[in-house]
Amino acid sequence: MILLQIYFAVADEQASAFEAMFADAYAPAMEKQPGYLGFTLLRLFPAPVAQEIGGAETPFNYQMELRFDTEANRRLWAASDEHAVVWPMAQEMSSAVAWRGYDVVG
Repeated sequence: MILLQIYFAVADEQASAFEAMFADAYAPAMEKQPGYLGFTLLRLFPAPVAQEIGGAETPFNYQMELRFDTEANRRLWAASDEHAVVWPMAQEMSSAVAWRGYDVVG
């Protein structure tokens, strides 16, 4: 299994729209893909809570975790017609985006 973490910097005024886009467009598009195993959308704790627990600073306030059976199938998703529609939506709502890929070993 592989895990792709995608980090987004989303303005506060776009937060609700970003979450709705993910639930209404992004997730349904992914769920039809070969090898798709699941996803998680995470929102960073509010700044006072993050500071209270000693959380590391980051410019990103959202993280998407995508799980696929293989990197090859994740790449098929990235090359799909559905991805070509929803990925620009996510990018347009973000001032910065970054990602990391992992092999799940445990």
